[in-house]
Amino acid sequence: MTLTDAQLTDVLNGTVGAIDGVLRLLADADPLSLKQRGDEDCSASGAAAWALETAHWPGTGSWDELSVDERAAWWVNRIGSVATAAVAFPGVFGVWSRALPLSSWLAYADHALILRAVTREYGVTSRAVGVAMLAEILFGRDVSELVAGVDGDASSEGFAGPAEDRDSGVVERIWRIGTTLYELSKSLDSRPTMPRVISWGTWIPFLGGPLTYVGERIALHRAVGRAKEWVEARPGTVTQKQ
Repeated sequence: MTLTDAQLTDVLNGTVGAIDGVLRLLADADPLSLKQRGDEDCSASGAAAWALETAHWPGTGSWDELSVDERAAWWVNRIGSVATAAVAFPGVFGVWSRALPLSSWLAYADHALILRAVTREYGVTSRAVGVAMLAEILFGRDVSELVAGVDGDASSEGFAGPAEDRDSGVVERIWRIGTTLYELSKSLDSRPTMPRVISWGTWIPFLGGPLTYVGERIALHRAVGRAKEWVEARPGTVTQKQ
């Protein structure tokens, strides 16, 4: 069984919806009003506010002063670096980490998050366009004809499958989720990857972790480059001028 374009679209619809929620939380959430504190505040909260300002965190005054390219680079260099560290961790076990596709799953999530964040900075805010972009860059699939029905305001059922099958029994639904995840895991190699020489080195225990980090950083930059080219080739996808 091969993962169909419709199934991939459904999975990515849920993925983009979740990512957009995370990005909104990062930009808007401020339960302690840290982003509103001034430089004269010498308390612990003031120090935390200063740290956010210095880091150009989304929603702060320093973030607003960044150019579009600088904001895009911020996602790649700040959030991308942290996420890639999580991707690289299983690599310390070398060849044993190949038994489960954990690194591939984490890398998929890392790339999806950063690509969506970067393209949003360039004004690509449509959820349907986000699905089409991720499908092409990470999976080599053209699902542009399928995303027309993606509702950007509706919550997605994630891996539930086509809409007409969502009323099926629990056992059938769990089976469908399991087979979808299995087929998706076999499609993860379609994403931009690290150089082959570094990939060989990731099989070595202990060295695998650092080498995976370096390799995945290269892969992420390749993916971001493709995303920028994808947007530039499709100016009609920009719905919000930055």
